[in-house]
Order: sequence, then structure tokens, then C-alpha cells
Amino acid sequence: MLRDDVDTYIASCAATTWAPRTVASNRPRLYRVVRWLRSRGIRRWANLTAADLDAFLLDLVEEGLAYGTRNNYAVMLRSFGDWLTTRGRVLSNPAADLAVLEEDEGTLPPAPLSEEQVRRLFEILSSGDADAVGYRTRLHAELLYGCALRSAEAVNLAVTDLDFAERIVLVRGGKGDKDRMVPMMRGVLSAAKDYLAVRRELLRGPDTGILLIGRNGQRLNQKVIGRVLDRVSRILGVHVYPHLLRHSLPVHLLRNGVDVRVIQEILGHAQLDTTQIYLRLVPGHLREDYDKAMPPIAVEGG
Repeated sequence: MLRDDVDTYIASCAATTWAPRTVASNRPRLYRVVRWLRSRGIRRWANLTAADLDAFLLDLVEEGLAYGTRNNYAVMLRSFGDWLTTRGRVLSNPAADLAVLEEDEGTLPPAPLSEEQVRRLFEILSSGDADAVGYRTRLHAELLYGCALRSAEAVNLAVTDLDFAERIVLVRGGKGDKDRMVPMMRGVLSAAKDYLAVRRELLRGPDTGILLIGRNGQRLNQKVIGRVLDRVSRILGVHVYPHLLRHSLPVHLLRNGVDVRVIQEILGHAQLDTTQIYLRLVPGHLREDYDKAMPPIAVEGG
């Protein structure tokens, strides 16, 4: 249904206002949005939220796409959202207030949660139901923050990807289809042990080895943790979404003296430049310390 509506929209625009060049550029962009939504379990436009589109643009930031390209996506999505509204696919345009970082802000990540807010978040999650779903939710959130996993990476983990002896999580097929290993921090370790002790309660047939199991016994839908974090957001008084947990960890690690190259490996960034943008979110004296410690070519992003 998503792809069909995109094709109908493109055909309509091509017949009225869009030049062939615009069709050629916007078609693959809209198809990319559809693939991204499907990867997060969104199959109907009615389920699309502004937070989903914010997360999509954040992914573009992380990839290092230029401001102009990201702005083109936002403009296109606002127009498409208007069309979806007139067609009755959504009640209101979820892209109406879609914001893009200003050009002089470069690729600055969103403001992270404070360490106290993260502590409070997990305190709230731990106070929930002490059952398989509750333990799964806590582990899911720990993976997003403590391992800085992307949403798709977390739900694609297998039980065998957790190495308790070495305290390592193997992330398979990350961005660029690359595998990486990330350390299993204490919170992840504790949450994983609690969850695995009751994981079988969620099975509804043969055990396929998927780590995070949904209520139907299949792979957990990525949107589930988003709905949980929406509820937590109302308690915390700050908007929390899955990608914000991933973005918060590198800032906290930098503030506590972890080398930016280690953080690059944890995040799975191909280029050090992408990781170094987090230095702009730490105190000035720490940025100066990192600049002094790094080779000139790394500091200059060469």
C-alpha cells in the first residue's frame, strides 16, 4: 500500500507540476522513505507519526548527507504529506512541522539526554511489570543506549550474538552491511540475563533464535519500543525516542574521557569525521583536550 500510494502520487505530480528531472530525483527518495518505514514495521500511512519522520531525518544526518539534500527530503515529505491528507490516508500531515538543521549547524546531532534523565528512564522501566515483556523492554532500551544500536540492529539480534564470556555483542549487517562488535556494558549484561531467564514464555512455536520476541512469537516490531518511550516521555517531561538513546551514549562517553576512536567503533561509523560531530556537544575544555591528543589530520577531518 505504501509503494502504491507513492506511485500514484508521482504519476499525479508528473502529469501536472513536476518536470522530468524532479520525477527522476524524487522517485528514488520516496522509495527510500518507504523502505525505511517498512524496516520499522510501518505498513500503513495512518501509523506514520512526526517522530518517525524526525528519526528518518536523523538517520540522514548520521549518514553525513548535506543540508541541501536533507532539506529536499523535508520539502518533498511535506508536499507528499499534504497529498496523503487530501486522499484521506492520514488525518493530518505528519510532515507539516518537519524541521531540518540550519546549514551553519552542519551535522550537529540532537541534544542528548542527560545522564540523570537516562538513569531516571531505566528506573521507570525497571518499575514496570516483572514479566517477560517487561524484561524484554528493559533489554531493548539498554541495547539502544548501552550498545548504541540502531533500532533495526537491536531487533535483528540473535541470542547467539550475545557473548557473555567476552561481554561482547555482535551486530550483524549494520549500516553498509558491515558487522561490528560492541562491548556489553553492565546494564545490558544485567538486563540480558534477566530477560533470557524468561524469554521462552514469549515463544509461540519453534525457537528461531531471535533475541527480542514479540507477543506473536515472531521478531519484535520496532515500533513497540517507540510506544513505550512515548509513555516514559510523558513522565520525564522530555521527548524520548529510540534514536535519541543511541545519540546520547557517545556524548556521555566523551564527557567521561572515552577516546573518540573507540566511540567510532561502537557506533559503526565508517568515517571518524561522522563521530567527531559529537565533540560539539561536550564542554569546550574536553574538545580542546581531544584536539591536542589527536593527530592534526584527524582534528582537521582530512
